Amino acid sequence: MIWVIIEYRIITKQDKRPKKKDRKAITLFAILIVLFSLSSIIMFESNLGHLGEEYHYLFWVGILIIIAGNIIRQYSMHIMGSSYVATLQIQDKPKLIKVGPFKLVRHPCYTGFMISLWGLGFASLNWFFLILIMLFSLVVFLIQIRIEERELESFFGEEYKEYKKNTKKILPYIL
Repeated sequence: MIWVIIEYRIITKQDKRPKKKDRKAITLFAILIVLFSLSSIIMFESNLGHLGEEYHYLFWVGILIIIAGNIIRQYSMHIMGSSYVATLQIQDKPKLIKVGPFKLVRHPCYTGFMISLWGLGFASLNWFFLILIMLFSLVVFLIQIRIEERELESFFGEEYKEYKKNTKKILPYIL
């Protein structure tokens, strides 16, 4: 519930409305959410992938992972300051941020969000759900990053291309 409140606060602080290219990403995200939700309901109702009670400690591991992911996301948004928007819009006079977590990955806000989702998978005590949420979040964020990086590259040009050469997209040293 706290997580939902945090995300709601982020979105409502934005006074920008989605542009046409944002609507495509939002529509794709909504479709994927519906498919993910239906899959999750079917999986949990059928008890598919449920771990036994001996794995109860994974619930708390998951909660800690959720908290860690939210800290990464909030810290990254703090560094971005007024440059952060919940849509694909670029602020009037943005500057390319390369400090803090941005030294390791180009999209640490997504990294934090994805880590939190993975924590939710652990907390569910369901290995099938964990795999599903890991794949779902990875696909959604990689699609979003692809769309976003086209915008950033066209705006920042060579500076962004050089930045891309020296950093990973979403997972330090991996991806």
